[in-house]
Amino acid sequence: MRYLITLLLVGLFLAGVSVGWWLKGRGIATAIDTDGVVLQIDASSVTKPGVADPNAPMGVAAIKGLPRDARHSAYEAYLARVGEDYNALMALAGLLRQDGVYPAAIACLLRAALQVGTENQQYLLEASLAATTDDYARSLTGSQQLEMLDKMYESITLALPEQADYFLALGLLRIQTGNPAGALPPLAQIQNHTRLGAQARGLMTAIEADATESPVTLETLSLRRVGDQFLVQGLLDQRRTVTLLIDTGAAMTMLEPTLLASLGYGLEGRRAYFTTANGVVAAPVVALGHLSLGLAGVDHLPVGALTMALPAGVDGLLGMNFLRHYEFRIDQSERLLYLQHRWP
Repeated sequence: MRYLITLLLVGLFLAGVSVGWWLKGRGIATAIDTDGVVLQIDASSVTKPGVADPNAPMGVAAIKGLPRDARHSAYEAYLARVGEDYNALMALAGLLRQDGVYPAAIACLLRAALQVGTENQQYLLEASLAATTDDYARSLTGSQQLEMLDKMYESITLALPEQADYFLALGLLRIQTGNPAGALPPLAQIQNHTRLGAQARGLMTAIEADATESPVTLETLSLRRVGDQFLVQGLLDQRRTVTLLIDTGAAMTMLEPTLLASLGYGLEGRRAYFTTANGVVAAPVVALGHLSLGLAGVDHLPVGALTMALPAGVDGLLGMNFLRHYEFRIDQSERLLYLQHRWP
């Protein structure tokens, strides 16, 4: 009897080995994904780039193992299967972020926000959303796709109105791109916020002062030439002389952070993204008390606090958010800057 049992076990083992070799010959592989889903995938779809079975019930770990150009259909199939599960959406958002598919990652996070059930889930969601939007903002700023960045921030404010940081980010972006009127609505939404309200109110004051026209005045200022660039002297807060490089291609005026800090300006507020010669960088935005060039001046001017590679003795860039208050003209041969207030 013992001999028969031994023969039976050996026969079952050999049969299992035979079936395994047959499955291998047919190109079938089986595995267990980290989310507990049994996967049955055509082995050729994993080893051959660009080929995947979109109908396979794959999980995040399995999708991650596919070639990058084979993941798109797997993403869609996975989303269709998991529905509105918080953990699954968060996991997929992380994978999409790694792949640089930021709009889809943000869409997953906004869906996951509707499924939050604990404080820990809320914390993880906010951290993931901040990291993903930060990556996407850098990418869009670097490629000068600022309209898409505006739409991203606006979509988040509509979906998650309790997230005040994105209202401030939207306001800063619109100021930076020369649309101060468009910055007022999002800033008004958070003007009483305990953490961000003071910065929002300061920017609103700057925008409202920006819209106030002064009597017509003509001012002529001497310029100093450095290569193909021109420098002009100004006065900051009626007490600090500054030398600024005129940059008509810069939407916002920029000043060195050490200069602003020495005058008592706090640099802890929300940062905006700027494109520089060294790539995309983040910098605080503050509202100056007053910046004047001779008799021409602007109150509450928003400026970026950014360290730049400037000629020695230059404190920053004079951008269009100052110059657009005036009809201005640069006489390069005479090295003069003419400023005249616009008619109301």
